[in-house]
Amino acid sequence: MKRSLLVGIGALLAAAVFGAAWAADEKKDDADKSANLLVNGGFEEGPEPEAFKSLPKDSTDIKGWKVIKGEIDYIGNYWQAAGGKRSLDLHGSPGFGGVAQTFKTTKGQKYRVTFYIAGNPDGSVAKKKVGVKAADKEGEFEFDVTGKTKEAMGWEKKTWDFTATEDETTLEIYTLMTEDESCGPALDEVSVVPLK
Repeated sequence: MKRSLLVGIGALLAAAVFGAAWAADEKKDDADKSANLLVNGGFEEGPEPEAFKSLPKDSTDIKGWKVIKGEIDYIGNYWQAAGGKRSLDLHGSPGFGGVAQTFKTTKGQKYRVTFYIAGNPDGSVAKKKVGVKAADKEGEFEFDVTGKTKEAMGWEKKTWDFTATEDETTLEIYTLMTEDESCGPALDEVSVVPLK
């Protein structure tokens, strides 16, 4: 009886600790979202894409964002998003594209960009390459679609830091690929927050 009681108490304590840690993580995620300097970082606000909708260069159909080159596909129910219901394929149908957003910054302040990448699993090239640029700094990231499916995209969280050089900064995220023009890197849940 005592042993069962101790096991029960232990299980309750473990659940309480785990629950508290989970709640703390949830609060941190909520705080990160509320501190996000970007508009519509999850691409949820825009025209109904159904499976997907191709958007050409200079399109501003997705709230807060501008297509900066080539063409992209605005993804609806074609595959699993990292968060919410929508994401991007940085290759259109066809086209090698990217997106950008300008936001207020403080000169000399360091910022962290967080985003999720995956890749269109329908393509012939497994390794998808993404470029990130802000304040004259550039970064490169890669995602391997081997073994991934539209139902299990395998989204990976990435972070990248830059220091603002002006009172406004433009963040650009774009494909670095020159092949597989309809099946590119996938992008979702983009945020920018100041670092203390």
